[in-house]
Amino acid sequence: MRHPRDRLRVHQVLCAAGPVDAVTNQGLACRALFDAWGWPGDDAAAVTAPGMRRRAMRPLESFDPPAGDAIVLHYSGYARRLERLLERPNPMLVISHNITPASYFWAYQPIEGLRCSLAVGQLADLARSATAAAGVSEFNAAELRDAGARDVSVIPVLVDRERLGPPADRPPPGPPTILFVGRLAPHKRQDLVIRAFALYRREHAPDARLVLVGTPLAQRFEASLRGLAEQLAPGAVTFETGLPAERLADRFRSAHAFLCLSEHEGFCIPLLEAFHFGVPVIARPAGGIGEVVGDAALRVPQVDGTANGIDLAVVAELLRLAVEDRELAAELRRRGDGRLEAYAHDRTAARLRKAVAALEAPA
Repeated sequence: MRHPRDRLRVHQVLCAAGPVDAVTNQGLACRALFDAWGWPGDDAAAVTAPGMRRRAMRPLESFDPPAGDAIVLHYSGYARRLERLLERPNPMLVISHNITPASYFWAYQPIEGLRCSLAVGQLADLARSATAAAGVSEFNAAELRDAGARDVSVIPVLVDRERLGPPADRPPPGPPTILFVGRLAPHKRQDLVIRAFALYRREHAPDARLVLVGTPLAQRFEASLRGLAEQLAPGAVTFETGLPAERLADRFRSAHAFLCLSEHEGFCIPLLEAFHFGVPVIARPAGGIGEVVGDAALRVPQVDGTANGIDLAVVAELLRLAVEDRELAAELRRRGDGRLEAYAHDRTAARLRKAVAALEAPA
């Protein structure tokens, strides 16, 4: 057992690590804080994607920290060999970054669907056996409690505004530009974004543009979205992927509105990025989205009995208001600053530090 005067050692485990993965970025951000707090340790991943620096994440097979050291597991999906963590004597904090329901993936990426299906039981086993558990949102934390986890808290995503760069003057020049940032995947419902945009363009702004930024789940799914865009708004929709931080910031600066119609989100970091850049947000409050946006977004109402649960004509009108009503946009920016304060880096870091420090075994 570690002597009480020894410094805490904290190791991290990720289900998967990649150079453009949001959970990986969170792990690296946490490691920077642990280093600043004098908490050394190693980071490991069950799966490492090409392009990931090997020094940043070691293979899980070689992960063998001393018994008294703390482990933080960032859970984002099923991975082999994670059950071995249950056999270890180390105190462990499991942080759930959300599991997307498997039903969204069967048609386009069955392997991803299987991984999500298996993840539900694996996360429950890990969270119930861990010393403590946390969700990046109350939405995720509630799922952990339902699974039988104990000592569940909320530790939001770390967002460092200084790394995002300065916002631009509002409103930006040029024709109305609508933006959504997120993986091209069925639960993100880019198809509905395209349909709502096409209606807005036809009824209110024939020169409007839509920019969709995100890595595609599968080529076939991306092709279906491109085909829909060309059918409903030919030449007006741009798809982009793999943007470096500077170019992504430029996309936010040039946007007149951010439209999120996802059916399932555990947190959705781009919402906070939109607030930072002063972009008015229209969002369906599904999953953790309502919790993140608070009163700082135009909320798309649920419409029971419809195929998609929303009215696209209402979304088109909300887009018009967000783009044309200067006073409304200014009020949304003011409220967005309030949401950013709620998720301020120092506040989240303090929650993380408290949760990890509590793992230290008594003398």
